[in-house]
Amino acid sequence: MGLQDLQYNEPTPIQKKCIPLILEGRDVIGAAQTGTGKTGAFVIPLMQKIINQEKDHTQALILSPTRELAQQIEEQIFALGYHTGISSATVTGGSDYGTQVKAIRAGVDIIVATPGRLIDQMKVLSLDFSHLQYLVLDEADRMLDMGFLPDVMKIVKQLPKKRQTMLFSATMADEVQKVVDKVMNKPAEVEIEVSKPAEGVDQQIYFVHPKEKLKLFEQLFDADKYESAIVFTATKRGTDQLEHMLKKRDVKAVSMHGDRDQQERNVALRKFKNKSHPVMVATDVLSRGIDIDDVSLIVNFDVPNNPEDYIHRIGRTGRYNKSGTAITFVSNKDKKYYYAIKKVVGDQLTVRDLPENRSKKKSRQTRKKRSKRTEKKKSDAKESTKHKKNGRSKAGNSNKDYAKKKDKRGNTSRKKAKPPQSDKSSKPYNGQQKRAQKQVEEEYYYVEQQEQPGFFQPEVIDRAVVRNRRSLKPAKGWWGVVKSIIPKFW
Repeated sequence: MGLQDLQYNEPTPIQKKCIPLILEGRDVIGAAQTGTGKTGAFVIPLMQKIINQEKDHTQALILSPTRELAQQIEEQIFALGYHTGISSATVTGGSDYGTQVKAIRAGVDIIVATPGRLIDQMKVLSLDFSHLQYLVLDEADRMLDMGFLPDVMKIVKQLPKKRQTMLFSATMADEVQKVVDKVMNKPAEVEIEVSKPAEGVDQQIYFVHPKEKLKLFEQLFDADKYESAIVFTATKRGTDQLEHMLKKRDVKAVSMHGDRDQQERNVALRKFKNKSHPVMVATDVLSRGIDIDDVSLIVNFDVPNNPEDYIHRIGRTGRYNKSGTAITFVSNKDKKYYYAIKKVVGDQLTVRDLPENRSKKKSRQTRKKRSKRTEKKKSDAKESTKHKKNGRSKAGNSNKDYAKKKDKRGNTSRKKAKPPQSDKSSKPYNGQQKRAQKQVEEEYYYVEQQEQPGFFQPEVIDRAVVRNRRSLKPAKGWWGVVKSIIPKFW
């Protein structure tokens, strides 16, 4: 009934080979690329075996690297086992601690957990796994990459040695083989096209400057051609920045990375799955195991550091023998990663030229900028020459105007005037006569300076200069010391 509800009509190649072996009770290693139905390859036979057994204790433990994958597995178990009465629970970070404790104590049939949170629960609770019969390590290579190997080995030590173990992975690295040797017993190996992308994915490469990536994405992402897109970035900060920039440009986008809590992740996934927000910006947390239907475009905004991550990323499209498109933006600093990917993928990569209209626009803009710069330089040069000429003419005119005004008043003349000489035999000046004499001398000095060619100075400054010249300066030597002491005795 559950298979009919989920419209499982034909098994995938990995399911065809793994399901009979698991039903026989053998340990199984399933190695296949992303999007080939590995989850169904162990969930379907497990549920079939649990139905025929007593349900007093937890019988199966499934370990996965991320919360989203654990939640997805639990949802698939719920959908397939809806008519069977099989119970399941997730033990992951970001969820309510008390609810998980109740589910564990109730003895659900299947526990789907991440290694870190299960270790936390084991420290607080005395978990009884003595009746457990089945252990599944899903996406084992990813768990090892994330540093979960010590936690996985701690959990395995608490489990019965007599059990059936299943390990599924997209790649078979040396670290995965070490885990196999420690936790499995004469496993049967099923390997289907490991480390190769699906054939239905059109893999495109664009060599572009980092600052031009956002504009190129806007141009390539056509809402009529691509219904949904996942954009992968290298860092959490880059994910937030790209989401913010896309929203500024009226693109409905959501984001997901490791720093988001479980509620934020669920909301983002729900918006993306129901197509209300067609663009998802994420780190590699979304590259493994998450089953999202009909993703038409994958964009590697940042090139992944290794070919395995590249294969997992583009595996989000072209799933279950469908077609899809994967675009990778390669800058100069990313070329070393690009060549590593090319060695693994081979001829499936096609290098595309930048769109013509975009390059034309860019050339036009650069031409316009250059012409504007030259015009601005010319205008600045003209203005500077005008200012110089105007400054000279203004200085000359002001000198002439001032001389004319003085001529009208009769105080000064064009000829050099001599200050009036006082008669030595005459009486000494009083205060008013001294002030008048100073004023005449100042005017004489000012007219003398004005007659010098190209010289212009405001009247206030000239008068200040005269006053400073006439001011008494302190005497030097012994006489200066004596003069400075004399006022103190008066």
